[in-house]
Amino acid sequence: MLTFVESISLAGDRAKQNDDACGASRMWGWVIDGATDLHQTPINTYASDAAWIATALNERLAGSARSSDLYGAESDVLREEVRTASEALRTDWASDLPLDVERWELPTASMLLVSDTALGVLHGIDLGDCRCFVLDAEGNAHTLGGSTESTASEASAAADAAKRTGGADLLRDQRTLLQLREKRALHNTDRGYWVFGLQPECADHARPWTLNAPRPAHLVLCTDGFSALVDRYQVYDAAGLVRAALDKGLQELGRELRAIEAQDSGGTLHPRFKKSDDATALLLRLS
Repeated sequence: MLTFVESISLAGDRAKQNDDACGASRMWGWVIDGATDLHQTPINTYASDAAWIATALNERLAGSARSSDLYGAESDVLREEVRTASEALRTDWASDLPLDVERWELPTASMLLVSDTALGVLHGIDLGDCRCFVLDAEGNAHTLGGSTESTASEASAAADAAKRTGGADLLRDQRTLLQLREKRALHNTDRGYWVFGLQPECADHARPWTLNAPRPAHLVLCTDGFSALVDRYQVYDAAGLVRAALDKGLQELGRELRAIEAQDSGGTLHPRFKKSDDATALLLRLS
């Protein structure tokens, strides 16, 4: 069983909306990271199309979790949940909004979903770069979901863009935006990177995994804005992050995260496209 301990969700820019979402039930836990819009005006009526897809997927998972709380769900069921969620959101979008826009304009998100089962095995599935860090009863650490490759790739691209622009706001630089749009247009294609989106075939590329670890264990599910403490800034390893979440709390980790970014606001030490990203984490006990 999963027991909620604590959560945090920090907007990367206090003047804008938060494009992340998260949720938990007795048997399910999840985090969602809407991909930042690369167009000025949202197609939807939301503050951003990224916020729309994160909110809509969050609502969908919350409803499914309620119906699965008795026994949980294994990986094949989670994959079908991703597929049906994508189909449902595509239908909702198409009922009022166009699908025939530039591919990079369609909303996408990273997501990670875990489910405990009656057999005592944790099942998970993910798309994109959300992460799950686990510390089990014997002190062993486990890292699940996401990939450090995307972090390294982004850092390299951001460093190149910063050299060209002299450190100006990269998301306002037209050449940088063009490059990001070209990359985004390849999402959910065989030439690109698979994430959750309005293309139901994304479910076929979701990464399933299982964990059978000694209990009680603790899990930190997080978007890449928060996992940066491990993957980008390397302040913690997986075990250290979970221990710190238990000892100091997610709020203190959030303060540490923003302090690091404030001290390196220009991205000199840690190249990135935004000074701070939306950062969401969910601390759960697995018993």
